[in-house]
Amino acid sequence: MDELMEECRKLNSMLKSSREYKSYISAKNHLRRNEDLEKKLRELYARNREIQEYSGNPYEETKKLYEENDELLHNSLVNDYIVAESALRRLLKTMLDMTAADIMFNFLDEGI
Repeated sequence: MDELMEECRKLNSMLKSSREYKSYISAKNHLRRNEDLEKKLRELYARNREIQEYSGNPYEETKKLYEENDELLHNSLVNDYIVAESALRRLLKTMLDMTAADIMFNFLDEGI
């Protein structure tokens, strides 16, 4: 277990050195310098989460939300942040998928 945790720490360090992480941190820092934009984006993300979790028609409501926030989403600081965040999320998902590949963990399916 200790060896596994040490490898996780190494991987964490490698992630922090990645282009995706550095781009994300840079974009986040630039966005944070504009409190109004950051607040509007946080509100947009919160509203989008609500729609995804509780809406009867998430497609239409999400489409309307993004249309209402078109100007915000086309702001270069906001766009740079969203692109960097998406790239980091894709990297983390890919890494998690690779890490968990071939690991069988279906105890509920096995009738336990």
